[in-house]
Amino acid sequence: MDKFFPVVVDNFFEDPMAIVELGKKLPNEVVGRQPGKRSKQLWEVDDVLHNAILRKILSCYYDLDYVSLSWATSNLSFHTIEHFSDTKGCIKNKGWVHQDVEVFGNDEVAGLIYLTPDIDQDSGTSLWTLKPDVRINTQAPAYFDQQYQVWINEDGSYDTEEYTKGYKIHMDKFEEKLRFQNVFNRMIMYDTKEWHAANSYYHGPGQDARLTLAFFIGGIEGGMDFPLHRVQDPEFDSLIGDRIQQGTYI
Repeated sequence: MDKFFPVVVDNFFEDPMAIVELGKKLPNEVVGRQPGKRSKQLWEVDDVLHNAILRKILSCYYDLDYVSLSWATSNLSFHTIEHFSDTKGCIKNKGWVHQDVEVFGNDEVAGLIYLTPDIDQDSGTSLWTLKPDVRINTQAPAYFDQQYQVWINEDGSYDTEEYTKGYKIHMDKFEEKLRFQNVFNRMIMYDTKEWHAANSYYHGPGQDARLTLAFFIGGIEGGMDFPLHRVQDPEFDSLIGDRIQQGTYI
């Protein structure tokens, strides 16, 4: 069962350019099968800053003046992705729908903060849902292999027909349910069980690459209930239903 509802917060950092400059200073490296490069974990660079940002993020779900919050795992790093084609609409620039829950273990909430000024806003993120009666075995190696690595060669070349065919077969299993535009200094987050994908990695000529501060948080403890569970408490709907049945409306 999902524990967290999607959240979007604009103007997240008071001084976003200071965060951008920090992201540009840190060395990047290729990590796993994901596209682009990631910086070191922020706790390795500045643990106090790391915890301050995580608390700011989690304050969207919890009132930290009243809740003593803790988390068992956290992953917070800068993520830089150059576009794969100079053509905005090229299918190679589009992300593949996936979940994070099977990749990062016990993480419960994930998200990112968009940090590229003036980037094409269509390079944001969407949440998706599986179509009725569609099942995907996320444990199967092929599920992850199709995310870029098998389809695109090390030199960036790829078989256009095969790549397009594989992408369309995969995407046809989903329906888009929520779209976040890439707005500078916007923070988005969602439950790790949510299916999601980058809508595009395109950035215009002369523009900086898509830079985000990505995070994954797990083992969250301190609140009486998880945010989505509080909203879905049956007592609320019971009271609402009873009132509708008892009320007289014109």
